[in-house]
Formats: sequence, structure tokens, C-alpha cells
Amino acid sequence: MRLNLRDSNLLLIHKGIITPDLINMIIESLEHSVTNLEKDRKVRRKLTNVFIEIFQNVGYHGVKHPDFMNSDMVIVIKRPEYYKIGSNNIIEKSKVEGLKSILDKINGMDAEELREYYKHCLENKDFSEKGTAGLGFIDVARKTTQKLYYDFEDLDADHAYFYFETRVLTDYSTEEKTKEKKIAQGE
Repeated sequence: MRLNLRDSNLLLIHKGIITPDLINMIIESLEHSVTNLEKDRKVRRKLTNVFIEIFQNVGYHGVKHPDFMNSDMVIVIKRPEYYKIGSNNIIEKSKVEGLKSILDKINGMDAEELREYYKHCLENKDFSEKGTAGLGFIDVARKTTQKLYYDFEDLDADHAYFYFETRVLTDYSTEEKTKEKKIAQGE
């Protein structure tokens, strides 16, 4: 993920340690910024919910080690057609293949398959040691209706950078009309 920190559309950037108190403070700040920028309440809600999932993911699943205290980052950028939410954090290399597998599986599903997969994970308690089963990623894909972009970069023998990005569209009307039409036609 290439960042232009001079971008006038940069709404929020956080780099460093993420704590539960900080999560609440940053969410309030983002909600205030988005309320001033975005008139569509549905878009504001999606953006806030997706941001919370991503921010918590970085905070809860990143490697906690003194050498990596300032490596976590979350960013929100406003574009005319969408909001870009990106993150990077350090994870254990042993988790890279499993994470790729989950993200590729999610990216290969349509809306109905995502809904069923989410229910399946909840019902079968397919949870990770952190208790999430990748539910956050499934939820992000469901809310954004966009593919999840990701990349990994080796850091050292035991760790890798995990780059993640998704987009929240500023106009879901076309998409909603298509869904309504399919429902009406029994598809």
C-alpha cells in the first residue's frame, strides 16, 4: 500500500500501539470527521463499522513485541467514489498461509455465500485462538461488497508485514437496485 501523507483527502492516520482506550478515541474522531463530510447515513455507518473491524484486527492480532511498537498503522482516505481504509501490522510468519487462505476464500464468495459462511463459522464455532474465526474479514467483505486487498512482506525469520485494504463505496444505490431487482425476479 503506497501512501501519500500529503494527500488532502487523508481523514485519519494512526501509527503506533493500539489499545482499547485508543480504539474508542479514534472511532469518535473518525465518526466526527465522517459526519461532517458524508451526508449519506448508510455510508457513514458502513465506513465506521468497517473501520472498527480493521482497527480492532490490527490491535488484537498484531505481534506485541517491544521491537515492533510503532509498526501498526491504520489509515482512511476519502476519494470521490469511495473511502479507502488500509492497515498494516506485523504478524507471525506461521500465520501467513492460513490468513491468505481465509482471505482468498472470502474474496471468492458472492454475497449469499458470505452470509452462509458467516453463519457456518458462528454455528460450528470455527474460532481461532483469539476467538474470531476470521469473522471480522467476513463482516468487512459483507459490508463493503468489495474484494479485500492484501499483501505480505517478510520482515525477519519469524515475522511478516501484513498489508490490508478495502473500500467503502460512497454510492450503493446502483448496487442496491440490482439486488432489489434480483430479489423481485426470484434470483
